[in-house]
Amino acid sequence: MKPQAFKTMASLFILLAAPLLASAESEPAGLTPDSIHIQRCSACHYVDGKAPGAEFPNIAGQYESYLIRALKMFKENKRDSDAMELIASLHKQQELVILANYYAKQPAPGPAVASPDQTLAARGQQIYTSERVYGISCADCHGPDAKGYVRGSPRTRITRSIPRLAGQQPVYLKTVLRKFTSADPQHPGMCGMRKAGKSLNHKDIDALVEYIASKKSE
Repeated sequence: MKPQAFKTMASLFILLAAPLLASAESEPAGLTPDSIHIQRCSACHYVDGKAPGAEFPNIAGQYESYLIRALKMFKENKRDSDAMELIASLHKQQELVILANYYAKQPAPGPAVASPDQTLAARGQQIYTSERVYGISCADCHGPDAKGYVRGSPRTRITRSIPRLAGQQPVYLKTVLRKFTSADPQHPGMCGMRKAGKSLNHKDIDALVEYIASKKSE
């Protein structure tokens, strides 16, 4: 199935299911992961968080605090995705937290590229570990193994969540990275990621993704 056709079908599924699910929200006391995510999340991310389509991200094993922040941004229309903005708008904050907690506990996927092009991956590793902006490399933020991290600050009480990239879907990674290379104001992203993205061309992104997607997520 073509990506656009899959997205259209998923959106129709969400819209048709919304009235039934909205009525269930009047009884929040019985909320469980099963009662929430099956209808609204599994069409694109599956029940186990390992996406069936290459254009959708794997969210199994992703950090809970990162997922909560991402869902909150979708709900507030501060992160670009028509489908996710719609889904998040159908959920209360309590439900988003339950969903994030559920998917964070799922086993993370293995390498998305089991047999990478060694030459391309080596070039990707070089890009990943080289300074991009502010004297900082991809590895400085996302970790040497691309597994990201969660770190709290005792002084500010703010938790910094850097997403796990290892084992992520290659098509999804390329799509996101190419958005950061764009000057389109609809895809602002983080300042650091925008600047890093502008230092990459399409061949750089292909190599970078080949390396990241071949990494073990656990």
